[in-house]
Amino acid sequence: MKKLNFLFFIVLISLFGCEIKKEDMNKQKEVKEEFVMYTPSEMTLLMRDMFVFQEASKKLIEKGALPKKFPERFKQIHTAELSDQFTHNTSFQNFTNLYFRNIENLDNSTKESVKNNFNIAIQSCIACHKTTCTGPITRIKKLLIE
Repeated sequence: MKKLNFLFFIVLISLFGCEIKKEDMNKQKEVKEEFVMYTPSEMTLLMRDMFVFQEASKKLIEKGALPKKFPERFKQIHTAELSDQFTHNTSFQNFTNLYFRNIENLDNSTKESVKNNFNIAIQSCIACHKTTCTGPITRIKKLLIE
């Protein structure tokens, strides 16, 4: 009798379990249809490229070499389309101008001054991000050379 009850119990669980799974699958399909793919802004893409460039520069400096000159295309930071919640305000313009002055100093560095000038440029990135888009600060700090 116990075996029959146990078997009956297993059959019930299997039947109702399948129904629940079918309902869950239908709900998942509905959610997938509502999903909207994130499209990064022009500024986000530019910042990612700048990060990769600065990461490569850090590696060169750590090996005792001077980094490559800062690409002119990164100056599009002044006009690149921002994410919806951000604007090209005066604060942003001031920080980017400071950053480019620091990059100019970095581009004109000697082997003795390059590490310090690189860190100053990266600190200007961090300062700007503290005022607006704070998310990447932790990642940017990893660029600093100790």
